[in-house]
Amino acid sequence: MPFPDEGRPPSRKSIARAAQVDHLAALPLFASCSKRELRHLARSTHLKLLEPDDLLVLDGQPSREAYVIVAGHAVVRRNGRKMAELGPGDIVGELGLLLEREHAATVTATTPVEVLVLPQQALRDAIDDIPGLGWKLLQTVATRMAENTRGPAVG
Repeated sequence: MPFPDEGRPPSRKSIARAAQVDHLAALPLFASCSKRELRHLARSTHLKLLEPDDLLVLDGQPSREAYVIVAGHAVVRRNGRKMAELGPGDIVGELGLLLEREHAATVTATTPVEVLVLPQQALRDAIDDIPGLGWKLLQTVATRMAENTRGPAVG
């Protein structure tokens, strides 16, 4: 069954969407997704640009979106303590979305950063619609939780 915009001539919006699909395809989390699945997911995302020292998420704030870092780097701090450094391919905020909790740390851009923003419902729909995505997300979350229980990932 084709998605609603398949078969139409490309517009400026679809060209921008193609770039988002390319960004998603390059990320380990979405590596097993087909182009069709990535186009479906990309329709629910938007690109956000951050400058150094901009906050991506703030500890204690509601988690309504997940963020996939496409370019640049950020630092994760909990209680003022550096927990990790993030870069392209890392995802932020997915645990809060899945558990419907507030952010457990503050994430700040350390360089110019591009993120794809995935609203909660879009992430849920993608997990339901894309075979294997839920398992990959679970592995990503489990890895991060294991690293957090061992103490700071970055020294």
